[in-house]
Amino acid sequence: MKRPVRICVVSPLYHPSLGGVGGQAVALTEHLHHRGLPVFVICRKMSDLPVWHPVSGVDIKMLPSLNSRKINIQERTFANILVSLSFSLCLVVALLWWRRRYDMVHFHGASLPLLISILPLKIMGKEIVAKVAGAKMGIEAGSFRGRYGILGNLFVQLLRRIDAFVAISDEIRADLHAEGYPDERIHRISNFVLQEIFSPLSNVEDKPAKKRALIGTDRFILTFSGRLARTKRLDILLLSLRSLLAVGKDVHLVVLGDGEMRGELEHMTGELEITDHVTFFGFVSNVTDYLHATDIYIFPSEREGMPNAMIEAMACRLPVVAADTAANAEIICNGDNGILFSAGDADALGNAVLRLLDDVSLSNRLAANGYETARCNFRIENAVEKYLSLYERISRT
Repeated sequence: MKRPVRICVVSPLYHPSLGGVGGQAVALTEHLHHRGLPVFVICRKMSDLPVWHPVSGVDIKMLPSLNSRKINIQERTFANILVSLSFSLCLVVALLWWRRRYDMVHFHGASLPLLISILPLKIMGKEIVAKVAGAKMGIEAGSFRGRYGILGNLFVQLLRRIDAFVAISDEIRADLHAEGYPDERIHRISNFVLQEIFSPLSNVEDKPAKKRALIGTDRFILTFSGRLARTKRLDILLLSLRSLLAVGKDVHLVVLGDGEMRGELEHMTGELEITDHVTFFGFVSNVTDYLHATDIYIFPSEREGMPNAMIEAMACRLPVVAADTAANAEIICNGDNGILFSAGDADALGNAVLRLLDDVSLSNRLAANGYETARCNFRIENAVEKYLSLYERISRT
């Protein structure tokens, strides 16, 4: 009888509070474990994270790096490269040390840790699955050709040894195809939403009380959640808020999350004289509670692999206004389950929000349709089945 394939999960960011790649890695790994798959995790040792108790039976190996704090892996700074390189070198040693514990390595992210590990893993006869989490960022498979000169071409040649790529969006799949990886090695598997956590408010009459308790206001609440980075375009969200206030709309913006742009954005609210209508909450562990106090969710990001935060808002039955990026347009049909606006256009964003403020029936219809999209298309059970099938297909055990 063929034994189950043993999986080593490599995710530098591995914690449910990290969201994005880290949160998805945790949820998928734990579901694979519950399905009886032998799995253990290698991740970065990180400080200043909330206390978390992983599911029993999943062994987590934390490796040191030059900086134990969370870093923005999408920022191509010299400091970030050094952090990633230090983790990657420790990772290679760990993969060699624990080589008898696994048959296959599943990388969450297709960047430097993967690139440095490919040849050692292939020499050991291990299969490699690489999930590509971002599009056109220059740090992952699918965005190396034409960058970094000879080094970029070397990366592409190394990545041709990968057994399977997981593309979380059609845009990423197209990028991988354009970079020359064989079609049969590119597998389209979406991210997912934990619907037991992100679900609609059970009684909409409770929303005013939630607003007062969490936010301290009865105003109409607009919310953004995510990392405060330049590509998220919170600047145009603040500009659109000022325009809404100028036409007499009594709205309040809630910003959930932290990042390198927070100080600049807080300064901008003062410059725009809208400080009384914006609250920066920083990192919160109870995002769902704030979504339940929200009237419209705004997602102005101009670059995404797959927008988890936006899908989570849809799963909470919120009307969504989002930039018309390729990733967002795969999920939102404009005017049916959300509204898309021209990325980077503050006036277009303001007009989209104004449209929902003035049309409650439209807002309710978009929220209901968005909820159905999230509930039907982004179930973790569907993703788990696809990953199990993929592992079985490429396994040689």
